[in-house]
Amino acid sequence: MAEHEQLKFEEELQRCCRAEPFIPFDIVLTSGDRYELTHWQQLAFGENMIVVALPRTGIRFFRKNQIVAVHVHEPSI
Repeated sequence: MAEHEQLKFEEELQRCCRAEPFIPFDIVLTSGDRYELTHWQQLAFGENMIVVALPRTGIRFFRKNQIVAVHVHEPSI
């Protein structure tokens, strides 16, 4: 069951990255860490890992199974 949920998070992340126009979103991890993505190029997918490039703090790596939520920001009108 956990693998099925993990795949849904990956699908949701990929859908968020491909959205036209792009709408910023946050990735929330099991640790409570939250990463805000304001551009689709900030995110890269590995087989079991996600890589997030952050403007001020650099690059973060984490496992896909650490993702607990994807929060899409409200689109600006």
